[in-house]
Amino acid sequence: MTVSLAERLTAELRDRIITGRLSPGSVVIEPALAQEFQVSKTPVREALQRLTHEGLVEVLPKRGYLVRAMSPRDLAEVLELRQLLEPLAAARVAEVVRSGGPRAQEILTELAARVEAQRKAIEPGEKLVAAMHFHRALAEATPNVRVRGPLARALDESTRALYVMPEAFPVRRDDQGLAEHEALLAAIASGEPEAAREAAAEHFARLEPVAPQPLLMP
Repeated sequence: MTVSLAERLTAELRDRIITGRLSPGSVVIEPALAQEFQVSKTPVREALQRLTHEGLVEVLPKRGYLVRAMSPRDLAEVLELRQLLEPLAAARVAEVVRSGGPRAQEILTELAARVEAQRKAIEPGEKLVAAMHFHRALAEATPNVRVRGPLARALDESTRALYVMPEAFPVRRDDQGLAEHEALLAAIASGEPEAAREAAAEHFARLEPVAPQPLLMP
C-alpha cells in the first residue's frame, strides 16, 4: 500500500509530539513546516488537521497550531480507556492464536520478542518503553479494527506521558510489569480468550481511572 506524503508527515509530526521533541505549548505553523520538509503547504495542512482530530494539536486562529498539554486527568482518562479495550483486544488475539495458521505464529513470535526486549532492558526509561512496545504489539495484533484504532491512539498518549510527564510513572519492582506481561503472553498462547481477557484485566487491576493522579506504570 502506497503511503501518501500527508501520511508520512502525519507520522513524523506525531512522533515528535509523542516523544516530546515538540513539547506541550509549542506553536507550529504551516509555512515553517513546509519549508523544513521542502513540500507545499497542502500536505502539511492535511497532516496538522489529522493531528487535530487525534487531539494532539489544536487550531490557533491566524497563528498556527498549538501542541496540546497533557494533564494528570488526561492520563487518567487514557488509562481508563485502555482498561476497557485491552482485555477485549487480548481476548480477540487469543482467538486468532486458537485458530492456528501463520498469523497465529507471527503474533506469538512478535509478543515474545517484545517480552524478551523488556527482560533485557536495563535503564528504567528503557524498561518503560519496552513495556509500551509490548502493548502496541498486542493492539496491532487484534483483528477488530474498531478496537485497534482507538487503542492505538490511547497508547500514543500513554507513550507521550512517559516523555512529558515522567513524574507520573514512579519506580516499581523491576520484575512486576514483566511478570504480568509474561502471564498475559502465556494466556494468549493458550488460545483461551477468557484467560487472556482475565490476564489483561489483572494487569490493569491497580488502575484508579477516576482518580486525578493515577501515577502508574504502563
